Amino acid sequence: MFRCVAYNEALQEEWDNLALSRGTIFHTTACRRILMETFGYECAYQAVIDENGCVSALLPLLAGRNLGFRKAGVALPFINYLDVCASSEEARQFAFASIPAVRDRLGLAYVELRLMDQVPEAPGWVAHLQNYTFVLPLEGNEETVLALSSAGNRNHVRKVYKNNWFHVSFDSDHLDTFYRVYVKRMKQLGSPAPSIRFFRQFFEYMPNHTFLLTVLDAQTKQVAGGMLLISSFSNGTLYYPYGANLVEYNGKYLNNFMYWEAAKLGMRLGLRYLDLGRSQTGSGTYRYKEQWGATAKQLRYLVHAPGCEEAGPADRDQLSLCIALWKKMPQWITDAAGKRLIRYLLP
Repeated sequence: MFRCVAYNEALQEEWDNLALSRGTIFHTTACRRILMETFGYECAYQAVIDENGCVSALLPLLAGRNLGFRKAGVALPFINYLDVCASSEEARQFAFASIPAVRDRLGLAYVELRLMDQVPEAPGWVAHLQNYTFVLPLEGNEETVLALSSAGNRNHVRKVYKNNWFHVSFDSDHLDTFYRVYVKRMKQLGSPAPSIRFFRQFFEYMPNHTFLLTVLDAQTKQVAGGMLLISSFSNGTLYYPYGANLVEYNGKYLNNFMYWEAAKLGMRLGLRYLDLGRSQTGSGTYRYKEQWGATAKQLRYLVHAPGCEEAGPADRDQLSLCIALWKKMPQWITDAAGKRLIRYLLP
């Protein structure tokens, strides 16, 4: 009834039509181009075709080497989660069942899927369950949405506006300055950062879905923080995958202002949800996002890797020594090395 075939350009229109009707903006071939052109990953995208020759399910895998130099297929690096997009449950389960053959055919040590709402019926998957995403409903007016927050969070949001500490901008010309803030904050957290080309390509390949929200110091007009936000109208969600702020502004509740401005943007766009991004259980960001009244959604990072004990995503505990060293290294070293290293993290 179904067959699984490698992606080719002749499938692009039908692929994107299914992605935008049953999936998200991250299922589209635009995301494929961003990741391949920035990081040099190998395309391992697979399409499930039905008996009529129509695309019925999408497996957007990219292949690359991990830190152990094993060749892995991930759906998708740099994307927090991506449920399998399909026109029917039968096509979806066929896609899951096809993965061992795809893995063998492509010579992959393992395949990693990042799912939220789905569980494969096929056996052989090992689950990594330390990650969650937080989804804030945006239905109703601003008062209704803010009322979901804790009393402390509401007070912090109101205090920022009362004191007029910040202004918000959606001018993409701030990208270079935002990027410098982002790189600085990633180093403080012990993480490499991608090149600025990664962020620029969202504006190139997803121009109608990409927003740069920057927070400006009201007095100096300098960028104090920002978010790259991606809208996905097919599922009514505004995603917050990348962002950072200068820690010296924490006492002025910059993050509270920034998150609330993102929520207001989502409401203006007519979207139903704001996805606040991935956090690990027990982390500071996990606790921070809880106070917004967002729902914690379990992410299932599933790995199919017979005989490969080192397969799957590394967590911060496993990388604690590397993180500590990265924080101490000179920034001129981490800035240059990070752009090359990050592709192997398959984050």
